[in-house]
Amino acid sequence: MGAIAAQAFCLKQLVFCDTTANPATDEKGTAVGEIADQSRLIRRPQYKLFQTSDLDEARSRVSEVYCKHRLSSRTGQLDACHYHMPFNGISFNYMQYGTESRIEPESGYLRDFYLIQLPLKGWAHIESGGQVVESDPARASVINPSVFTKMLWSQDCRQFLVQITKERLERITASCLGMPIQGALVFDSVMDNGNAQHASWWRHLFSFICEYSQECSFYRNSEILETELDNIIKALLYSLNHNYTAPLLNDTQKVRPRHVRLAMDYIHDHISEKLSMDTLVELTGVSERRLYEGFRRFQNISPMRYVQQTRLKAVRRALQTCSDSSVTQIATEYGFTQLGRFAALYRQVYGELPSETGARRGCAKPD
Repeated sequence: MGAIAAQAFCLKQLVFCDTTANPATDEKGTAVGEIADQSRLIRRPQYKLFQTSDLDEARSRVSEVYCKHRLSSRTGQLDACHYHMPFNGISFNYMQYGTESRIEPESGYLRDFYLIQLPLKGWAHIESGGQVVESDPARASVINPSVFTKMLWSQDCRQFLVQITKERLERITASCLGMPIQGALVFDSVMDNGNAQHASWWRHLFSFICEYSQECSFYRNSEILETELDNIIKALLYSLNHNYTAPLLNDTQKVRPRHVRLAMDYIHDHISEKLSMDTLVELTGVSERRLYEGFRRFQNISPMRYVQQTRLKAVRRALQTCSDSSVTQIATEYGFTQLGRFAALYRQVYGELPSETGARRGCAKPD
């Protein structure tokens, strides 16, 4: 098939995800029918894992995707099904049990993944980390892996679920922050479809699923696919509040004191020079303790960690820009003299070696 004929074929095969045709709305004006309509893209034969009326089979098959759990049916006949669209470290799912069902992770915790659950119909009662979330088509629940969780689904509950591994989410968070995260990443437990940012994230997500579902999608290219999956996770980090939101957004609503601003400006202007606490203390005219406390309060890190973070970002920008310099030269230019430790830190933050960043862009010279 020639290029023009192939393009025409793709256009004929394209199924447009039109969400503008007067979808049903709730009292907040949220288009609650849009997501339910788009979820049909997952309810396809190639993504169907099972459909069963046997409770033990349902528990076993669901455990293969999520974690070992207790499942009990409270009323009626079980009619469970699960559709699963898997990717590297993230998956999109459609599930129902067909009867009021209680689900409890065997250990009480999800442990190694985050789970966002949006009822397309019915409701779910979620108890997680001492909080109670009444989830319905206007409110998704967000379950963190580090908190004790149990849930109850209504008989008519049909849910769309986003599962993201702890490893991938923490790696992308560290990449956005420019430093390893300290302690568990914990999201707010509710995504409200009446919130413009939350609704925007859902639109982004289903736009991806819609395009990926096309036979001729450019997402068939693995590099483009992985970049977009990273972008979906990054968009979640910037849309939903969590305990790293302030440093991630470099919260401008906090009015930093003069000595913190002075130190930050100096660090950015002299990032390739030797920097020390003594230099910053002398510059700002405050005690080392006061400077440290100012950075911890307003940047959530110490002054020297901020230096390291800024240098790592500068190195990454340089590696992503075509240059005649080698990785070693770039790292040394920005103050990293112990190259083994630098490479390990860079990989911890960005999920790849600095040489891989340069090679992918075809820019930085190999050492």
